[in-house]
Amino acid sequence: MIQQGLELSQKQELKLSVQLIQTMEILSLSTEELREKIKKEAETNPVIVVNDRTASYDRFANEYRNYTDRRESYGDNSGLSDNDKKETNWIESIISSSETLQQHLLTQLGEMKTKGEVKKTAETLITALDNHGFFPAPPESIVKEKDLAYVHEAVSLIQSMDPSGVGAMDARDSLIIQARNKGISDEELSILTAMIYDKLEELNAGKLDAVAKALKTDKEEIEALLGFLRTLTLYPASGFSSGYENYIIPELSIKKENGVLTLHLLNDSLPSVSIDHEYEELAEEYKNAESREGKEAEKFIRQNLNSAKSLISQLEMRASTLERTGAVLMDKQRDFFMKGPLYLKGLTMQSVADEIGVHEATVSRIASSKYIDTDFGIWPMRSFFSAAVKSENDSNLSRNAVKEMIRKIIDENMTGKALSDQKISDILKERGITAARRTVSKYRHELDIDSSFSRSK
Repeated sequence: MIQQGLELSQKQELKLSVQLIQTMEILSLSTEELREKIKKEAETNPVIVVNDRTASYDRFANEYRNYTDRRESYGDNSGLSDNDKKETNWIESIISSSETLQQHLLTQLGEMKTKGEVKKTAETLITALDNHGFFPAPPESIVKEKDLAYVHEAVSLIQSMDPSGVGAMDARDSLIIQARNKGISDEELSILTAMIYDKLEELNAGKLDAVAKALKTDKEEIEALLGFLRTLTLYPASGFSSGYENYIIPELSIKKENGVLTLHLLNDSLPSVSIDHEYEELAEEYKNAESREGKEAEKFIRQNLNSAKSLISQLEMRASTLERTGAVLMDKQRDFFMKGPLYLKGLTMQSVADEIGVHEATVSRIASSKYIDTDFGIWPMRSFFSAAVKSENDSNLSRNAVKEMIRKIIDENMTGKALSDQKISDILKERGITAARRTVSKYRHELDIDSSFSRSK
């Protein structure tokens, strides 16, 4: 009886790993990427019924166009009130700070000491990466013939950069790169590589013992590596701007309604997915079929039904995780949602993960490429996660809030003389915020405000 109980527990653990790759992907996808995935699934699976609700998407797209038109017509914002100027400047600082993957990688490359030829080859390869951070073709086919000798070194350089996993040929290759960068042993990496490239079908079928035997290891090792795999991401570049015009479609709304904060899951921009029940009835009809054609028909229908149910389950899990994460953010960042950006607090993904009972990597994926509609504009979900800065009143301010304080201090300086980093540090200290001169200099640089900047009287 004890053995049976243990066996049942192992099967339940396995259920989480069977759909591991697909679940990781679903959590990370943005609204538009998820719409595209659902569309492709429906094209290959006749069991899936899709009801595409585009009203909300069009509404947000139109609002975004109108906002852009108003901003362009104002030019230097001369047509806006002081409060609207502050709000617009803050929102624009958030939007403009979202760099493309290529910009992020080229910045890192510029700081690396390497041979000029390797650096030029790396630059060429970086500009060729797709939105996932992958090469669209073999690197050797991207560069000029004279640079072929530097390709291997250039690719290795790119694969060592942040985010971990870029410079791969596909998602599987990216997982291997991430594992290698995390420093797992050569033996573990060899087993993990075989699992990802050769044993996924058997893993999905729950044949852990067979996989362990084939890879000459034990079942516990396989289970441990599956757990490690959960901490990796399929698309390392998902948190970066594509460099193309995209309409921002928030997936959550946290706003004041009659003085009370209210959370809404905005899922109208996603199509609803259901199962065509006629196929379920058809599968029952073929259930006892004796002919070869009948058995194959039942197998085909059952596979598609299982695939459809799995997709629906993953979509429900994504929505549930998104809503629960939003609820924690509404609680932890209450002052922000009630009063505005200056009250954004320091908050870690681990603390949110602990609140909702998931792994930190799950929160990281659900926050990727997601936006929240607030009374202070549409904000990237990731902007609500930030290291805290010390303050005398233990207000636990976030780095972004301190940056905004620095911006306000500079904007309100009417002396005609530029404020030094030390002077700003002293002003912050008077307000109960501890920020060293070097920290102020770093934040000023991130705000793209030159140290010589000053307001005229």
